[in-house]
Amino acid sequence: MILKKPPGFKILLIVFPVAIIVGIGCAQKIKPLVSTPIGVKVAALSPKLSSAYAGILEVLLAKDIKIEINSLPNVGLNASITPQWNILDKLSEKEDELALVPVSTGSKEINYYESRISFRADGTPSVTRKRFSDRERVIGLKLLNTETGEVEVIKASTKITTNGVSLVAPAGYQIEIAERPNGIRWNLWNTLYRVTTPKNTVVIKNLFPREVTETVSRVVKGKVRKESRKVVMGFLYVPHSEFFEEDENSDILVDAGVNRVKNVVSQAFAILGDRNVMSRAIPGTLVSDVKALDPRFFERLPLLEQGDLTEFTFNPEKTAKRTLIILGANGEDAWRYTCNWVDACGWVQFTPRTYRTIRTTYPAAKLMVNFKDGAGDQLNSIMAAILLHDYNLNGLVDRYGNKILIDPRLEEYLAASYNGSPTHVYRSLTATLGKNVADWTKYLKSETHGFMFKLRYLIKNDLP
Repeated sequence: MILKKPPGFKILLIVFPVAIIVGIGCAQKIKPLVSTPIGVKVAALSPKLSSAYAGILEVLLAKDIKIEINSLPNVGLNASITPQWNILDKLSEKEDELALVPVSTGSKEINYYESRISFRADGTPSVTRKRFSDRERVIGLKLLNTETGEVEVIKASTKITTNGVSLVAPAGYQIEIAERPNGIRWNLWNTLYRVTTPKNTVVIKNLFPREVTETVSRVVKGKVRKESRKVVMGFLYVPHSEFFEEDENSDILVDAGVNRVKNVVSQAFAILGDRNVMSRAIPGTLVSDVKALDPRFFERLPLLEQGDLTEFTFNPEKTAKRTLIILGANGEDAWRYTCNWVDACGWVQFTPRTYRTIRTTYPAAKLMVNFKDGAGDQLNSIMAAILLHDYNLNGLVDRYGNKILIDPRLEEYLAASYNGSPTHVYRSLTATLGKNVADWTKYLKSETHGFMFKLRYLIKNDLP
């Protein structure tokens, strides 16, 4: 629409998210912020014009101006502006302040109970009341106001009774320990918190006290003697939060988690190649060049090991994303100190015996000597996982020949060997290979059946 523009007039047009300010007058009296002798481009207008916008347009059209209208999401004059920030930036904000919170651990072990949910072999849920023990602790918490973006640090403490663990927060704060779908409540540094007061507030990081052993030197009768002692040290960790599951936050953290695991796997293969680590499964070939060891096998391992089976059964998509969110939020520290009841540690859950076997079988790999350090280090543990797959692949090739290398279910065979024992895999394969059996997993342990359930979901949905 083009109309004549009266001489001596210029137009001032400023477009805001919630309003448009227009100034029209003589050029000698108004110094416009935006002006043109030809016309003006209205950069943002709602497809459904409000009455306020319509009135402004009437003024503009009356002054013989060329107007080009582009669309913008409908925003009312009274709409509020939602602050924008990147969740990863907020996770790192006030890090130094949180690290200075004095944390501690009580001296007395206290027993408590939780009701845990699992599934029977027939698929029906089962609730078991289990006993646990822990000591009361003083912890640091970093909170985020989801409306203003303000970050603050507070100190809290845990209280343990037979009915479970609760959190004692400072005056003006009410923070609950939430129950996960599998019945887990208190989960140490990865506990799910829910803030009820103040409103619009979430826990985004904690400083958690851990008891560690350190070596100190002291002089005894003129000689230096090294001694070990236990000390409490805090470490920073991002516990899972329901807030992280919201669309924008989820996308950012999941992407960070996917990039993390892919980069670590890629680096692990590269280092094994640089160190000339040879394959046992394919003699004369570098482990890094064995085509049967697809990097995707190892990108899925953290999701398999850290995705809870009960929660996976309830909601596999949400559980897979939860694992990637934790990885994206914590980076190299994700599951660094996580060990289960059989002392399987780290993000891919190595046991001491298996780790030692792989470290000594492949000395050229130069894996870390200390088990917990090696299992907790993501790069080192993925290198060990690649070597363990090569070790187990060697057993499969010995029994079933090179045809196993191109079997479409090879990832399942190796994952089952990794989780349980190659012995159960051999038994199942011997009973099914070449016999037109629909499912080869008949003789696997019940835990490994759950592993297969998770793996098949990840493969089907091309995750991560």
